[in-house]
Amino acid sequence: MTVHEELAQGVWEDIQESPEAVAAMFRLRNRHIRGEMDEGGAYGTGYADALGSSARFTPKKWPLPQHAAFINIHAMIGAGEVTFTCISTGGSPGPDADRTGNAALLAKTHERFTAELDMQQNGADSDGTLSWCGPLRVSRPTGAFFYPSACRNAQQSVLNFPAEVPEGTAPLEVGDSWPSRTLMHLHQYGAVARWPYGSELIWLFVKFDRFAPGL
Repeated sequence: MTVHEELAQGVWEDIQESPEAVAAMFRLRNRHIRGEMDEGGAYGTGYADALGSSARFTPKKWPLPQHAAFINIHAMIGAGEVTFTCISTGGSPGPDADRTGNAALLAKTHERFTAELDMQQNGADSDGTLSWCGPLRVSRPTGAFFYPSACRNAQQSVLNFPAEVPEGTAPLEVGDSWPSRTLMHLHQYGAVARWPYGSELIWLFVKFDRFAPGL
């Protein structure tokens, strides 16, 4: 078991202390399995895969600790402890083996950012790094929701307020990466950038109380 998998196991054990937390996790697990986390609603298409994804296992077959890590990240976002922003690239990532092709796509990342792929990787903690110059203006969830219209079928929207993230660097994870790894990066570095398969966007997640400029 890897360090990040041990972290997820610990989160799952903590959740089991509360029947309400277990029920909430399984509700979110069911939504994830049904594809409802990626419908483009409150959080946007690609959100679920950015938190964590696996080509080998569908969410229905994920180990329960990975669902625990997934809901932990989602809960931190909803509570305003973590924010995210999406960054354009040159396309969606190809296979891990095509590092040259992926690096070429990352060279077209939005000009505010520099995405660098580790061309060797060789057991490194991440696939590369994402850095940016100057502070980023972001939206920070308040933990509250509202209905944007009086329409009977209107979906709830997240209530946000403006916030700022200082200049810095985040580990970059490309393609598939377990939610536990995303969570570990947030705790270790206060930030993580995810470029999942099928997405032309890099999703940058920042933990406000942990993030400090530079890795």
